[in-house]
Amino acid sequence: MFKRFWIFSVIALAVSTATGVYAGMFGFLKNYDVQLFPPVEGRLLHSGVPLEGVEIIREATYDEVKTETVVTDDDGRFFFPEWVTRSNTPGKPLIEVRLRQVVAAKYQGEYYILWQYTTDQIEPESVITELLSNLDCDITNEEIDHYFPIPDNPDFEHIIGSICRWETKS
Repeated sequence: MFKRFWIFSVIALAVSTATGVYAGMFGFLKNYDVQLFPPVEGRLLHSGVPLEGVEIIREATYDEVKTETVVTDDDGRFFFPEWVTRSNTPGKPLIEVRLRQVVAAKYQGEYYILWQYTTDQIEPESVITELLSNLDCDITNEEIDHYFPIPDNPDFEHIIGSICRWETKS
C-alpha cells in the first residue's frame, strides 16, 4: 500500500512539474529581472555653465534601497549604465509593488532633484527610457512636476519631479 502511494506521488509530481502547475503554484520562488533604471545620461549646468566634479546620486527603491554615484566630467556630463536586479517580488501574490527612482546632484552641500519618479512597472517603458537618456539640468531651475503621456494608456500620465527640462513636441 505504501509503495503504491509513493509511486503515485512521484508520478503526480512529475506530471505537475511537466505541465507547469508546479511552476504556477511556486511562482513566488522564481526570480525575475527587474529594471531599476534604463541607462541614464545627462548634463549638469549652473546658469548655462557646465559643472565639473559634482556628485550625481542614483537611488532605486524596490525590495530595498540601493544607490550608485558618479561625478560629472569637465563638460558637466554624467552617465550611468542600465541597472537590473533579480527579485522574486513580482511573483508574490497580493503584493502591490512600486519602484521609486531618484537621481540627484549634490552641489556645495545642497541636493538638487534631477529625477524623481514612482511606478508599478518593472518592464522598460519607452517614454521613461527616452527621458532618462537626456537629463538636461540647470541647478538654477525650479523643481517642477512634468507630465508625459503613457503611450499604452493615454488616459494617464507619468509624473516626474525635476529641475531638468525637456523640449516638448507641439
